[in-house]
Amino acid sequence: MNIEMKCLRCGGANVTPSEMQSTGKIYSRPDDAKLSTIFTTGAPVSGLICLDCGHVELLVDVSKAKSLVKTA
Repeated sequence: MNIEMKCLRCGGANVTPSEMQSTGKIYSRPDDAKLSTIFTTGAPVSGLICLDCGHVELLVDVSKAKSLVKTA
């Protein structure tokens, strides 16, 4: 299955997957994360780059993010 990706800013189809990079991986953690997850790694951040306008769309692993959230 081939999924067509389009830029959310300019609508261009010249979009490529990317990863965020720093001195280490960049992670995201929901504000209402369980206390027990404070010392564990958050959800990895990846992205898409539009090679036409430079827009960067950030994405996280949804299943990992859901596992970090407090349940009622």
